[in-house]
Amino acid sequence: MILDQFGRVIRAAAPASAAPAAPAAHQAPLRWTADRPAEARPAPRASRPSAPTPTPRYAYLPRWGLADHGSGSDEAERAEGDDRGQVLTRTLHAAVYALGGAAAVHLLRYLLVVVNRSTPIPVWLDLLSSAAVLVFGVCAVVSMVFGLVAFVRWALAQRTAAYAEAHRRDPRSVVGQVLLAALPVVNVVGAPLLLAEVALCRADGAGRAVERIKRLAVGWAIVNLVALVAVGYRIGAAAGDSVQVSADALAIVTISFAVSAWFCHWAAPRLVSILDDDRTSASRRLVMA
Repeated sequence: MILDQFGRVIRAAAPASAAPAAPAAHQAPLRWTADRPAEARPAPRASRPSAPTPTPRYAYLPRWGLADHGSGSDEAERAEGDDRGQVLTRTLHAAVYALGGAAAVHLLRYLLVVVNRSTPIPVWLDLLSSAAVLVFGVCAVVSMVFGLVAFVRWALAQRTAAYAEAHRRDPRSVVGQVLLAALPVVNVVGAPLLLAEVALCRADGAGRAVERIKRLAVGWAIVNLVALVAVGYRIGAAAGDSVQVSADALAIVTISFAVSAWFCHWAAPRLVSILDDDRTSASRRLVMA
């Protein structure tokens, strides 16, 4: 007889003399399978609820996997830095005219004061020169403020692009960068430091960029030193009644404006390219090995 997989009799065996019957068309083929008895089967495992895991948090945007250098957001950040560089250049050129005009007006006022010591000058000329000194002085100060703002924005854009290109996090906060670049006297050291960190972050040609930054820092330090001396003389002239101190203060202020105008004229074509090196712009693709 023939048994199924559960041991049940399907049909009895035919006599040996009888011819084998043809298989039914609807009968399914049989196959042998091995299975463990019920007492040998493992008990079902109870499902354990998994404890909730905390949501991953990152202090900055992670950049994993494949990275295209010189494409996507890096290109946008570099373009933004170039636009701010053009604004900075135009602002410095405008500051040259404002500071140069202020220096010329102060020099004219100084010459009138010298002449007035021996020969009286007309009242209208005295009032006109005093008004010109005030107007051009305010314009010079406003141009320096705009130049400082343009420099801070450009420096921040350069740092953002450099650290994004290197796939590193900027170690300084935005507030710290603004304070280092914008505060008077502090930016004598802070501004060159921010630019030097960008050059070192880019690695290629960092030595040449650092040398140019050092020359810029020396010029910037001279400008601030002369400005501090002029401010000191101005305070002394306002506090006292000495005609000589007032004349010296006017002369020092004239020199300060002239030095500042020269510095802006020298830095305008050099500042935006101070970090540029002979770095290849070929696109590279990093892959996980």
